[in-house]
Amino acid sequence: MASKKLSTPRNDARLILSGAGAITLFFFTSLRDPFNQPKLWMTILVGAWLAGHLISDLLVKKFTEGQVVVKRFSWIVAGFVTLLLIAALLTNYKYTAFFGDSQRNTGFLAYFFLAMFALSAATHIKIKNISYVYIAGISVGALMTIYGVLQHFGHDFVKWNNPYNSIISTVGNPDFAAGIMAVFLVLAFASIFATNWKLWIKGGAAVVAALILLVIYWSQARQGLLSFGVAGGLFLVIWIWQKNKYLGMVGTGGYLVVFALGLLGIFKVGPLAGSLYKASVSIRGFYWRAGIEMLKSHPWFGVGVDRYGAYFRQYREAQYPLNYGYDITSTAAHNVIIEIFATCGVFVGTAYLGILGFVVYRGIVGIKNSHGKARLLIAGVFCAWIAYEAQSIVSIDNLGIAIWGWVLAGAVVGVSLKELPVATVAPEEKGRKVRTVQRQSSVAIAAPIISAVVSLAMLFVVITQYRGESQMFNLSRYAIPKTQTDRDYYHQIIAKVNSIPWMNPMYTLQ
Repeated sequence: MASKKLSTPRNDARLILSGAGAITLFFFTSLRDPFNQPKLWMTILVGAWLAGHLISDLLVKKFTEGQVVVKRFSWIVAGFVTLLLIAALLTNYKYTAFFGDSQRNTGFLAYFFLAMFALSAATHIKIKNISYVYIAGISVGALMTIYGVLQHFGHDFVKWNNPYNSIISTVGNPDFAAGIMAVFLVLAFASIFATNWKLWIKGGAAVVAALILLVIYWSQARQGLLSFGVAGGLFLVIWIWQKNKYLGMVGTGGYLVVFALGLLGIFKVGPLAGSLYKASVSIRGFYWRAGIEMLKSHPWFGVGVDRYGAYFRQYREAQYPLNYGYDITSTAAHNVIIEIFATCGVFVGTAYLGILGFVVYRGIVGIKNSHGKARLLIAGVFCAWIAYEAQSIVSIDNLGIAIWGWVLAGAVVGVSLKELPVATVAPEEKGRKVRTVQRQSSVAIAAPIISAVVSLAMLFVVITQYRGESQMFNLSRYAIPKTQTDRDYYHQIIAKVNSIPWMNPMYTLQ
C-alpha cells in the first residue's frame, strides 16, 4: 500500500507542464524588468524542485530499454550543462555568466534548470499521459490569445511603455508572442486529428487554433506564421502518409517544394519573396555574422556566457552602424544555435547540437514504431518542438518560449519509448523485487526532502534578486532631487539599494 503513495508519472507530468505554463504566463509589473526576471525566478524554483526527484527517477529505477534511452539523453544533457559551467567560470563577468545579461537572463542558472525540466519530461511524460501535453499547451495558448485580443483592441489591464506592436502578450515582445503561440497552435491543430476527445472538445480546440492564428497575424510577426507553416505542414504530411502511402509521397514532395520556395522567399529570392521577405531579415544577417566572428576569435569557450551584447560593437560589420546608427546595438544573435556557439564556444555548441540531434532521432523512432492515433499524438508533440526550433532560427532564447522548447524536447524522448507489458515475476525474483521496491520507496521519501532543501537555497537567491529588482523600480519613481537635502536623502537610498547582494551590475552603473 505504501508504494501507491509514491509520486506517479501522471502527477509529475502535471507539475512539469503546469510549471512551464506558469513560467510563460507569469509577469510582475512592480519590477524594473517585469517579464524576464520573474520568469527566471520561476524557472529556478520549479526546476529546483524537479531536480530532487531526478535522483530517484534516473538512478534508482532498473534500466529497462526505455530507461537506457532516458539515461543516454541525461548524459548528453549533463555534458552540455558541465561544459556550460566551465564556460561560465571562464567568463570575465561572473554575474552575467550565471544570471544572464540584463533583460535576457539566460545565463548558466537558466539553462541548468531548463535542463532539469527536459530530463523530468523525458522521465515522466509517456504515451499514456501524452494528452496532458496537449491540454497544457492549448490551455496556455488560449490564455495568451485572450490577452492578445484584449491588447489588440486597446483593453490591456496594464499600461505598458511599449514601442512595439500592441500584442506583446505575457512575454513582452510581438516576435516572442508569435513564436510561442505558434507552438501552441501546432498542438491545438494536431489535437483535432490525433486525439480521441469528444467532438465538442475538438471543436473548442479548433476555435482556440483559429483565434491563435488570428492573434499571430495581428502581431505582424511573420516568424509565428512561418513556424506554424513548417511544423503544421510536417504534421499534415505524417497524417497523409498514415492514410495513404502514395498520397504521402506526393504530399512530401509538395511540402519540400513549398518549404524550399518559402526559404528562398525569406531571403528575397523567388516568387514568394514579396510575401515573406522582411527588412528585419537583413538586420538578423548582421547579428548572425557578428556571432560567427565572435566564434572565430574565441573558438573554445566563446566570448562569455550571455555576453553577446558586450562584444557586438566590436564584431559587427562596418556597414551596420551606417545603415542603422552608431548607437544601435543588439544583445543577442537572434539565432539560438549561433548565440550558444558565439558566447559559449565550440564544445558547448556541439553539445547543444547533440541534444537537438538526439531529440530528432527519438522523434523519428517514436513516429516510426507507433501506429494509429498514438503515431499522430507523438507526431503532434514532435512537430510542436519543431515549431519552437523553427522560430529559434530567427529569434532569441526568451525564457517564456525556451521553457517549452526544453519541455517538449524531453517529452519527445519520453513518448518515443515503447510501453512495455508488465512482466510476470518468478518466485525466485520476488525477494529481489521487494528489495527494489523498498529502495525506491526510501528514495521517493527522500526526494521531496532534497527538493525542498534545493528549493529553499534557490529561494534565498530569488528573494535577493527580487529585492534588487523591486528597489530599482521604486527608485525610478523618485523625482530628480533639486536641493542638497533631497540629494543627501536620495544618496542614502541609492547606497542602500546598491548594498543588496547579487545586484545587477547594470543597475549599479545606472
